[in-house]
This record gives sequence, C-alpha cells and structure tokens, in this order.
Amino acid sequence: MGLMAAGALVALVCLFVIVGRLSSGTQTGVGTVVYGLCLASAGLGVELARRGRTRLAMMAIILAAAGASLADVLP
Repeated sequence: MGLMAAGALVALVCLFVIVGRLSSGTQTGVGTVVYGLCLASAGLGVELARRGRTRLAMMAIILAAAGASLADVLP
C-alpha cells in the first residue's frame, strides 16, 4: 500500500510539471519528455505494487523519482 502511494505521488508531481510546462508556453524540450517517461514509470510502479511485485515496483518508482529530479538539468 505504501509503494502505491509513493508511486502515485511521483506520478502526480510529474503530471503537474508536464501540465505547467505545456501551459506556460516556455521551451518544451527534452526535459518534458523525460518527465513523461517518469510519469509512465511511476504508473508502472503503481500497477506492479498492486499486483504484488514489490521489488520491481520499488525499482520503477526509484527510477521515476531519480529521472524526475534530473530532468530539470536537461534543456
């Protein structure tokens, strides 16, 4: 249950950043694509946690959080 909540939180943050970047009219470059991939990875982590694959879910959520934190460095 905790992994599902963590994955949903990461996915929600990525979704808000994507919507904010697209609605502000600023440059939508590689960073926005990375946030989209992180959103997909977090969603995958939630689904894996729901099915009981906790190790894979934890890896997907950590990958999503790490990618989201590094996406701001990209143009």
